[in-house]
Amino acid sequence: MVAVRNWREATPVVSHESAIIWRILDEVGTEGLGDEEAPLQGIQSLTIHRMQAGKSGDYHEHEDREQVYYFTEGRAKMKIDGDIYELKEGDAVCVPPKTKHQIINDSDDWVAHLIITAWVR
Repeated sequence: MVAVRNWREATPVVSHESAIIWRILDEVGTEGLGDEEAPLQGIQSLTIHRMQAGKSGDYHEHEDREQVYYFTEGRAKMKIDGDIYELKEGDAVCVPPKTKHQIINDSDDWVAHLIITAWVR
C-alpha cells in the first residue's frame, strides 16, 4: 500500500521535554492509527521535530533503535556520548542504539529536523 501524508495532518505533541513533534508515518499496527498513518513495515517512524531558541531536549538513549537525524532548518548542537557536534541545515547524523544523545538549541532561531527511527532486532 502506498501512503501519502502531509505533516500538517498530524497532531503535534511535546516530546523530549521541549521539542514539538509531528509523527508523520508510523509502523503497521500502531495502536489508534489507520493504514495511511501507520504503513511502515521495516521502520518504526518518521517524525518532524521543531525546537525553539534557547531550549534543549533530554539526554537519552534507545536500547533497540537507531535514528537518523536530518536537519532542515536552523543551527543546533547535538551532544552524543559526551561529545558536542555543531549542526546546520543539510547535516545528517546517524545515532546507533545505546548511544546517549541530546539536541541543544543555543541559537536565536528555531531548529527543525526529521528523525527516521528503525528497530534493531
